[in-house]
Amino acid sequence: MSVAPHSSTAYFARANRGLEWVAAAEISGRLGASVTAIRHRLIHFELPSPDPALLDLRTVDDVFISCGTVTDIDHTRASLPLLTDKALSLDLAGAMARLANFRAVGSADPFDAVASFLGRRNYNRFEIEEALGRAVARQLGGEQQSHRDRSRAQISWRIHLGENEAPVGLRIAPVPLHRRSYKGAAPPGTLHPPVAAAMALIAGLRPYGLLLDPCCGAGTIGIEAAGLQPELHPLLSDLRPRAVRMTRDNARAAARSIHLAVGDAGQLSLGHRAVDRIVCNPPWDRTVEAGGFLRHATAPLWREAARVLHSEGRAVILCEEVAPSQLTRSGLNIALSCRIRLLGRWANLSVLLPESHDDPAALDPYGLLGAELLTAWKARTAQ
Repeated sequence: MSVAPHSSTAYFARANRGLEWVAAAEISGRLGASVTAIRHRLIHFELPSPDPALLDLRTVDDVFISCGTVTDIDHTRASLPLLTDKALSLDLAGAMARLANFRAVGSADPFDAVASFLGRRNYNRFEIEEALGRAVARQLGGEQQSHRDRSRAQISWRIHLGENEAPVGLRIAPVPLHRRSYKGAAPPGTLHPPVAAAMALIAGLRPYGLLLDPCCGAGTIGIEAAGLQPELHPLLSDLRPRAVRMTRDNARAAARSIHLAVGDAGQLSLGHRAVDRIVCNPPWDRTVEAGGFLRHATAPLWREAARVLHSEGRAVILCEEVAPSQLTRSGLNIALSCRIRLLGRWANLSVLLPESHDDPAALDPYGLLGAELLTAWKARTAQ
């Protein structure tokens, strides 16, 4: 395999809207990368040499070698041929040479192009993909695969049309990083793995801590947490035996050691102050209906969380709405709150602390990547 010279290379990663700051913290903390910009769902960064750890990032949807940026693409259809012309001026061949540091591909291999955009436009994303694909085919050769069937594509190009600029990139991995091989069993409404990983990091993972997810579904949160902190002790439970069986199968496929139980999140069979961290995505009563003690309200979950959470513990909860007054009555306070986009809807991600907590900081500086997360959160709130 030919290898490109080791020189500083620009990359960008895609992340869930609202969680760009967590992805930036992981990229800087795990890779030692220099984060150069954070945009809508994009984190731009540079590395001095190729790093295989790029393929193991957990909080991002995907990572791309940056080919450059196309500008002055407006909402009119006249911009489509202009996009092709401008993309022809990018160093697509250079990106292909850098890709050889990660996997063996040929410039003439079948490829696809994937597009996304912000705002209203007089064309759709498939027309954007065709416009970019024409430039790739002219510069490098190869046959563009239709969006109707991308199965033969060996190479994937990416473009995101923002308000004033459109970065173009070449995907590093053969398949998107957000696809986890362990998720053979995934019920409707299962949590997106990079979101689960981000929630686990925000909780402040420490070695040998006991992490509870009382609404585990397919076990994504616990499996992702165990992957980030192998010395963690995840305890995953769910009201539905079928969900617990799915979690068991997924954990085996991921080679993660976890503890499992069938139980009601509104009446936990745990002692007072027994848990160090709670990370949970309770049912929203949409794809997954709430049951048991949570059938009519989430108040029992908050009461139980306050009861079993250690006095210096933390909970990270993802739900549509959180009533601060209800949390306060249960003995919990909100230390951090951010809105994220998930499955086409906005949701609240909250860090909850027991009233007895000595340090009401939004994030745990001693948790995994704690310093990087604090820096990224401060930068986000300063915007």
